[in-house]
Amino acid sequence: MTGKIVSINIKPKTKGQRGIPKNRVDSAEITKSGVSTDFNIYRYESKNNTTNRAVLIYTMDQIEQLNKEGWPVNIGDLGENLTISDIKYSELNIGDNLVSGKLRLEISEICNPCTNLSVFPYVGEERVTEFIKTIKGRRG
Repeated sequence: MTGKIVSINIKPKTKGQRGIPKNRVDSAEITKSGVSTDFNIYRYESKNNTTNRAVLIYTMDQIEQLNKEGWPVNIGDLGENLTISDIKYSELNIGDNLVSGKLRLEISEICNPCTNLSVFPYVGEERVTEFIKTIKGRRG
């Protein structure tokens, strides 16, 4: 499958902060270990830095759909390293390969949402359970 990279997003390791939202950068090196200067605390602490969680992708169609559903999600909010277009999220399956230029990624798993998403004003502690239910099976 071929997609278009809309945005590259990172969040360096920052004391006292989680890995969201990720901020847009112009370019970044992507290796089997992940996106340069990006820190994924869950992968690092809970998954022993597995390469199966090296890069999180998300599709523009899902961001647009969440916006239509009343969730003002921005690029990088859901922790994605690569925001892509020209592929629908529903078309992606575990084991698929995504290609963009010289980059080739294999889909290894769906990323489950967590309570860290409560940091967003449109979610907060009051709506985090609702938001997690909304995006479960639709993230990463």
